[in-house]
Amino acid sequence: MFAVKALILAWLQIILIYLRRSIEATNSFWLRVVKRRRTRHSSWALHDIHQQPQRVHRSSRARARARWIALAGIRVPRRYWVYPRSNDWWDNFVTAIWDDELWIQNFRMARSTFNELVACIGPRLARQDTRLRRAIPVEKRVAIAIWYLANCYHYRGCMNQFGVGLSTVAGIVLEVCFAIKAELLSKLVCLGQDVAKIMAGFQQLGFPHCIGAVDGTHIAICQFKGRGHEYSNRKKFNSILIQGTVDHTGRFIDVEVGWSGRNHDAFVFANSAICEAMDAGAFVPGNPCLTLEGVAVPPLIISDAAYPMRRWLMKPYGTPSTPAERHFNKCLTRSRNVVEHAFGRLKGRWRCLRSCLLVAEENVTSIAVACVVLHNLCEQKGHGYVEDDAPLQQVQLTEDQPSVPVWPRRHLEQGKVVRDVLARHMLSQVQHQ
Repeated sequence: MFAVKALILAWLQIILIYLRRSIEATNSFWLRVVKRRRTRHSSWALHDIHQQPQRVHRSSRARARARWIALAGIRVPRRYWVYPRSNDWWDNFVTAIWDDELWIQNFRMARSTFNELVACIGPRLARQDTRLRRAIPVEKRVAIAIWYLANCYHYRGCMNQFGVGLSTVAGIVLEVCFAIKAELLSKLVCLGQDVAKIMAGFQQLGFPHCIGAVDGTHIAICQFKGRGHEYSNRKKFNSILIQGTVDHTGRFIDVEVGWSGRNHDAFVFANSAICEAMDAGAFVPGNPCLTLEGVAVPPLIISDAAYPMRRWLMKPYGTPSTPAERHFNKCLTRSRNVVEHAFGRLKGRWRCLRSCLLVAEENVTSIAVACVVLHNLCEQKGHGYVEDDAPLQQVQLTEDQPSVPVWPRRHLEQGKVVRDVLARHMLSQVQHQ
């Protein structure tokens, strides 16, 4: 009995396969016939007295056949499984012909630096080949992301340049930025062990016992649905803040990214990790102090007048009235220029930060952090900054400034004591020379 049932089922399967093959063959035949008729009718319609193409309406029989095909579940074969694109520019020009000068102009780094970057983050980006298609090489993946960050291209421009799909470009850019943040952020954006060299560099600029200069900049972002008011800043556009602390060469030793542009710089700084670490004396290894007139001066960070005063955070005098105060403001301004120049080189190298970042809210921080990490990599390798013909847009502040938060008075008093002692010491050093 079971053998009879199995035989019947086998014959039914054979009959179903035969019927399906017959339907597919019939469908293919009628598709060729319809295509031939459409071509003939289109050629006739083009020869009317007005020389204008006429729309050829499908007959009721053709519409019925199309509905029957749709109900039968027969798939029309694709013309392409993967749309053909050209890889000639990347394969034959960039990798084979370009020298280091062209690499620095277009990718902001030499080819040797690019290869080191690929070797570092490559394990996170490698993909396996499948039976359907070959995976995009790791070198090309990193190049697509660097090209997007450096040349202010949208995803569509990268798609045409590298010969990949639009969604593929979007995914690759984010994957590379995530890998850079995970692998290199803690290694490249840090104070390091050579604190004496940094202090000596700021000493040459005119400010003693200093380990960094802090400032912030706005990065324009698109308006997120239903949350545009949360990122609207006093400059009348949506943005996030990048707070950076740099050494005497313009290399970032700390970065804070992700705060809304409507927040005050002082508020962002007071809630940052570097502020907490400096208050605890844990940011600088050993926390070396300089004793002046019986006052212990810890390692210092310099800023502009927008930041809150602390015993380790120096900002200029509001209205200098003595020679020591005027000399202090002059030296602080000259030394603090390194952070402004660093932000200028950061946005000049990675031009995606100069325009509006058209990415999702959760991806803005990773792209900005990746740009900071790559900036430090280029500075460490000694790659010169290539000036751009298009200058940065100067944004004027509006009159309605946000209110500055009120900080504990003890921080202000301690900072003033250290600043006064340091101002007298700096003036005496100049007078003795």
